[in-house]
Amino acid sequence: MWIAATLAAATALAWLLRRPNAQASWPRIGFGVALLVFCAALALQLAVDLGSGHSSLQLRLHRGINAGSPVDLRTMVACYLAALVAAGWGAWILLRRRR
Repeated sequence: MWIAATLAAATALAWLLRRPNAQASWPRIGFGVALLVFCAALALQLAVDLGSGHSSLQLRLHRGINAGSPVDLRTMVACYLAALVAAGWGAWILLRRRR
């Protein structure tokens, strides 16, 4: 995930420094590749969590003194899949060929 964040930050920094015209495609490609790397990292983490039988994120529904129980694995898998679908859709939109 750090690689995806670094790619996105580098693309944003390069875009801010260079300010391409509206027809330039490299910022779109850079962010699309960053989203693809993010999808790969999410898929790998999902495989690790499913293999171990518990999530490494330790997501809880409530905070504070009386913290709720950790979210079960089914809910976590649903969150992973929703993030994968959103990132994949975003990458597809950014990387598809425009005419």
